[in-house]
Amino acid sequence: MKRTSSSGGAGAGFEVRELRAEDLRNGLLETLQSLSDLEGLTPAVARQALSEMKQRPAGHNVLVAVTSEGSVIGATTLLVERKFIHAGGRVGHIEDVSVRRGHEGKGVGRALVGEAVGLARKLGCYKCILNCDPDLVGFYEKLGFARHDVGMRLDLRPRKQTPRASSRSSGTGT
Repeated sequence: MKRTSSSGGAGAGFEVRELRAEDLRNGLLETLQSLSDLEGLTPAVARQALSEMKQRPAGHNVLVAVTSEGSVIGATTLLVERKFIHAGGRVGHIEDVSVRRGHEGKGVGRALVGEAVGLARKLGCYKCILNCDPDLVGFYEKLGFARHDVGMRLDLRPRKQTPRASSRSSGTGT
């Protein structure tokens, strides 16, 4: 699962691939801050979370966009849900699409979502779904997504509200 893009012109090339442990210290956390306040997430807690995710490789897939220098400039997660309906089919949930500040408009978000959709197809999903902020609907429509249903949410713990800094981040991280 590698894709190289240089849609942003000279020096804007990047690769989309699965998350590796070294990405935690090469900009992943800073990239995710474009999406949501990390509420004091420490590197140790991030390593523990990655370890748990790796124990469920078919269901939890974190993809990153990385420059040739190894800096993470984008990330997303594909969660695969097994259903009873649709003959026991699978659904891909695309979550937490985030592009690092300064790298918006270079095709990073488009490449991440494209790789997540491709991986969902490879894993046998019959559809991909995502939630996003209303101002990002046009971006996702250009990628082939269509409005469907209404997203609902129930916060189970109080959350600090922070404005999104990146116009290419999905609204799923808050």
